[in-house]
Amino acid sequence: MSRLKMLSVLSGMIAVLALSAAPAYALWESTNGSTRGTVHVLTPGEFTYETGASVKCPNAAEIKAQWILEGAGQIKEQQKATTKGPHLQLQVKSWGKCEATVKGTTVAATVGECDFRLVQQAGVFTATGGVSTMPCVIKTSICLIQVPVGMEKSQNSGTGINVGLKTVELSNVGSNQLDKAKITEGGEGQLGTGIFAQSSGAFCPLAASSGTGTLTGLEFEAEGVKAV
Repeated sequence: MSRLKMLSVLSGMIAVLALSAAPAYALWESTNGSTRGTVHVLTPGEFTYETGASVKCPNAAEIKAQWILEGAGQIKEQQKATTKGPHLQLQVKSWGKCEATVKGTTVAATVGECDFRLVQQAGVFTATGGVSTMPCVIKTSICLIQVPVGMEKSQNSGTGINVGLKTVELSNVGSNQLDKAKITEGGEGQLGTGIFAQSSGAFCPLAASSGTGTLTGLEFEAEGVKAV
């Protein structure tokens, strides 16, 4: 075999191996021709931080959110909007009135805008999630808790801090999509797996701490988009 032909064969083998090693993704598809639409939160859920805090925003009607259908790319980068693609961006513009329980004390809390990106897994009706484009910041009178933007080890690897968080169950209801989030694992934070967060505040009993948390009980319906 000539050297040129051998190099060609080796290049082909490397390409096949690279493709087989890459994560397999499925797609979302707009059902009304739009690249974005409304998200209705049905059950708000609760964020629990292992260092001694929990946060909930109990009035689902006050939570304002939208979805944007996107192409592939790094989780922390804004991606091109499309009507059919592997990533579903969820933007929560307002959480309404919230409260936090910190070491047994319940106080009012404000939660800033948060962006999440769902990546649908091929062959199953589930998705992993990650924090995208901006951190989620929770403020109380005594503590500040921040969930940082996802940092992938490599593009589309599904591994890294606040990336590849499991799991969101998907189901199509007519032309809409119903999702249920029970995120208790995944990601690679500094103190184990889960949703990585950090807390601070001069009088915060969680001050200068970091750890992982869970998000459970969240259910929402995305209008005009379905998993395919």
